[in-house]
Amino acid sequence: MSTVDVRTTDKRRPNVIVFFTDQQRWDTTGVHGNPLGLTPNFDRMARRGTDVHYTFTCQPVCGPARSCLQTGMYATNTGVFHNGVALDQDAATLAKSFRAGGYTTGYIGKWHLASQEPVPEEERGGYEYWLASNALEFTS
Repeated sequence: MSTVDVRTTDKRRPNVIVFFTDQQRWDTTGVHGNPLGLTPNFDRMARRGTDVHYTFTCQPVCGPARSCLQTGMYATNTGVFHNGVALDQDAATLAKSFRAGGYTTGYIGKWHLASQEPVPEEERGGYEYWLASNALEFTS
């Protein structure tokens, strides 16, 4: 994974939040015409200037798509070809890259990249703060 040097002399680094919704196309949001009203928060962000017109997922299945987002590599390189496959613990991830740049990292939601439940610390992709489950079916 090639990374960008996120270190800066400016002590006020921008906050970075990544929203990852499973294989969601741009036209599933209300702001882009979907009448179901399922995305009020995304719609509000879009109206305020944070909008996504061109989205892409390189994998149609949850685990592989998440492995690609976390590593910047295709599933053929991550080894996560289907759900139920753990991401290599040594893989370079978003969390590890941001931590190398001095950021504090956290993960909330469904991980779907571990071999067991609950997700042991070594299988959390390098995230420091963790409020997640490997599969949301096992949470309340």
